[in-house]
Amino acid sequence: MVKSPEWTKITSAIENSMESQIQGLSADESTSQSANLAVSMENSTIKMNWGHFLMYIGSLFTLPSSSDIEFDSELSVATGGETLFTSQANGKIRSYISVYSPSALFVGKKDPAIASEDLSNDMMRRHLQALEKWVTAEKHQYDQEVAGKDILEQRQWLIDNPRSLFAGDILGNLASHTPRGNALDWHRENVALFPGYAAMLPEEDALWFIGPEDLRVIDLVDAIKKGTSQTVLAARTETQGPYKSFDDEETRRLRRMGLSSDLIASMIRSTSRTPPPAMAATRNSQSDNVTAALLIPDNSGEYMNPWTSDGVLAEWVDNAINANMGSAIGSTVGAYAGQKALENVPFIGGILGSKLGKEVGRTTAINSSGGMDYIRTTSDLSFRNLDDMARYLKTHYANESTYQDAIKAADAIYPGLMKSLASAQ
Repeated sequence: MVKSPEWTKITSAIENSMESQIQGLSADESTSQSANLAVSMENSTIKMNWGHFLMYIGSLFTLPSSSDIEFDSELSVATGGETLFTSQANGKIRSYISVYSPSALFVGKKDPAIASEDLSNDMMRRHLQALEKWVTAEKHQYDQEVAGKDILEQRQWLIDNPRSLFAGDILGNLASHTPRGNALDWHRENVALFPGYAAMLPEEDALWFIGPEDLRVIDLVDAIKKGTSQTVLAARTETQGPYKSFDDEETRRLRRMGLSSDLIASMIRSTSRTPPPAMAATRNSQSDNVTAALLIPDNSGEYMNPWTSDGVLAEWVDNAINANMGSAIGSTVGAYAGQKALENVPFIGGILGSKLGKEVGRTTAINSSGGMDYIRTTSDLSFRNLDDMARYLKTHYANESTYQDAIKAADAIYPGLMKSLASAQ
């Protein structure tokens, strides 16, 4: 029954309804870093109404029989791989069958497209009510407890309330209110306290925190001050990178920090292993210098690189490709985001002055890839934003045979990537 031409209207009707609902959340774009909104709906089961079915048989197929196609939907708000809020709703679409008479038409049968739209609208209404209630509570708490506080009090509040919807705003405040004469210690403390803090730093300050755990630039400087041989450090960095392709100014800054030319060269060599050798020979060196700054050499960024530092597809991308991510929706609309990415979906009426958008239906895509934690742990390169990601991928991987499949998979996880790629220079 579900595969009949009549009921194929369901998926397109749900898509159209969800699109109009999400567009209803649109407001002015904000540049602040914030949480993402994800919406997904999935067909869970077909439940036969046995009472109707027995009557259907007993009446020699004169009376109609009915069954329910049940759907589960989920709306979530997440940031940095952590879910801050989740709302669940369920519903059903009833179908009727009758052989000898049009009696099904008189007992409540609806066109599947209309029934699907009603289902979506009802679920989204319940989700948005729950979302509004949560955001209002978060906003009230933020206004009452943070407004007027000095920067140290804001930091302490964030330590006590790490799952606040407004954590990104406070991290931005911390990064922009660096104490004079004590910037490095301030950044060091905040990076240790808040994993997302490094992404807020300007490039000149972010340079201190580039590199793998325990071998970041700042860790190397500390080790040198304690007397560790730079030859030993060079050997470790070359095998445990990557870092990034430092430009001339960054190289001079590293030298002023006390790093030797040999140590810096080993850091660069560890980074050069990121792309496959065949690709490296075809690249333009000037383009490399420009785009290298876009890449974060670990998984601390908001967007994970589909390729690892070894130049191979990350495991989560392979999972997504094997699951045929971004193809026909089938029994779910979770892949909807891969087809119709919406750029900006802030909260209703601008009550939250930052983006909640770009991720309609990510839940199914994320689950098919192994989950957000798996995506992050199997990645060792990342980006601060979609534009950086698009520009880097287009420059460094466009000639890869797996490029199209990888981009489709990544777009399902990070809606808007394809649009950013289209405009990337």
